[in-house]
Amino acid sequence: MKKYSTLIAFSVAVLLGLGAVVMANRWLENNGSEKLVVQNAEVPMSKVVTANQPLDIGTLLSSENLTLVDWPKGNTPVGAYQTIEDVEGRIIVNKMVSGMPVVSSALAAPGSGVGLVAVIKPGKRAMSIKVDEVIGVGGFILPNTFVDVISVKKVEGQKQRKVKTILEKIEVLAIAQETYTEEGKAKIVRTVTLELEPKQAEKLALETNEGEIHLILRNPLDDVKPEIKNVAKVKSSVPVAVPVLRSRVRVPPLSSHDVEVIRGSQPVQKIEFQHVNSEQRI
Repeated sequence: MKKYSTLIAFSVAVLLGLGAVVMANRWLENNGSEKLVVQNAEVPMSKVVTANQPLDIGTLLSSENLTLVDWPKGNTPVGAYQTIEDVEGRIIVNKMVSGMPVVSSALAAPGSGVGLVAVIKPGKRAMSIKVDEVIGVGGFILPNTFVDVISVKKVEGQKQRKVKTILEKIEVLAIAQETYTEEGKAKIVRTVTLELEPKQAEKLALETNEGEIHLILRNPLDDVKPEIKNVAKVKSSVPVAVPVLRSRVRVPPLSSHDVEVIRGSQPVQKIEFQHVNSEQRI
């Protein structure tokens, strides 16, 4: 009997386990959780005009560089357009990438022209000046950056030059013939086009004829104006003669010298000379 006790116990355990499984399945069938039903909710869509290729500033919009795409109606960008006809013939004032929606804030006013003229703000003027690698801050003056303009000119009748900041926080519209460049990539050019008010343009034209012009790149978020009390002056590059100082030796004046001459029985004769080494009598 003892020989079969282990086998009997194992068999009973198996039967109890099978019974527990059968009871659990029946309970789950009768009292299981409700099945989750996932329904695909339909998102309302609308048509939005987008660029179908990269577009540069000043580009004329047409059916060739625009396309209509489906866009979630609840997330439609502010100022977006639903038909290509609404924007055809307009000029963009911001660089656009493919797939970017066309919005009203990125367009120039109707009839403002094509190219750079469309970028110029009302009441402003575009003026170009000559630059080099130094004046152009090593090529880091790019479109949409801001600069200060410094004038350096000679002072009449003096050997020094006068330095003065004549314009502050002037926006750069273009470099050479480009109104955009790759972000942060320096480029050496010979001309920089600035956006100025008419009075500022007159002042800059006058200063460029009277002396040198330098551009100072500035942070667009910097609105602090430094207080300059005195006009700074720098020395001219023309060499100036420096006087050479020579040492002087003080020579004391020589005193007169007396000589007594004795001739036989004659009285002693006294002769006075200018000094001990002189033969001239006094």
